[in-house]
Amino acid sequence: MHFAIRQATASDADSVSHLVTGLAHYLLSDPASGEIRPFMAGLTSSAYAERIGSSPFKHYVAEDAAGICGVVALRDGSHVFHLFVTADAQGQGIARALRQHAQLRSNHSTFTVNASLNAVPV
Repeated sequence: MHFAIRQATASDADSVSHLVTGLAHYLLSDPASGEIRPFMAGLTSSAYAERIGSSPFKHYVAEDAAGICGVVALRDGSHVFHLFVTADAQGQGIARALRQHAQLRSNHSTFTVNASLNAVPV
């Protein structure tokens, strides 16, 4: 699979939100639950547009012929805030490439991450 990585722009917010919310059922037992609303509110297009334009965050997207297939977001240059790859593109090295891309553009040598139970090492 051929893909390219670039810095995200505010115009990517809809695609990134769609990608991540499409994976919510892997992370949450009931994405529609009232208890989950604050988390889901952070995954909306407007929330992504705000973060993409915010200085503590850097977002990079992976694109293939079909469009955006992965996203990584760093907060403060050293915390992996989000790292997601579409279900059909998983297992092809996209998450690892996104992490490496972000790491090379950061001035930090150590990263922190809060991971879900189904996360795999990259």
